[in-house]
Amino acid sequence: MNKKNENKKERKAFYIPIDGILYETSEEVYTAYYRMDRRERYLDERSRKHELSLETLSGSEYPVENKMVEQPVSLEDEVITGVMIESLLKALTTLSEEEKWLINELFFCGKSERELSAETGVPRKTISYRKEKVLNRLKKVIKN
Repeated sequence: MNKKNENKKERKAFYIPIDGILYETSEEVYTAYYRMDRRERYLDERSRKHELSLETLSGSEYPVENKMVEQPVSLEDEVITGVMIESLLKALTTLSEEEKWLINELFFCGKSERELSAETGVPRKTISYRKEKVLNRLKKVIKN
């Protein structure tokens, strides 16, 4: 029976529609195609829910051009941002190498907890716990 299941897996074909015609493809391409397709549908649903479209904004006397232009930043905002960045960099120096690596992977490299879990073999819950612990420590250092 084990060989029968293996044969079924081997024979399973994956198809994607292109211009109304189904083409056979690999499992990886199939998965990527439908993941991308689902993402597009999600964004469309979200846009409709919040009524976000160029046509809607143009027709509602909304100055779309103003949203496309960068808004000027006040000097006060730049100073506050600079002080916050300086405080964060100072706080990051208090972390251990492992904690710095975790923060770097999650926030600067943009990896999810699940991706990091798959790469390292560490359970996702453990990564989540460590992240929260590090973030709480950073908050305390920044407040002081």
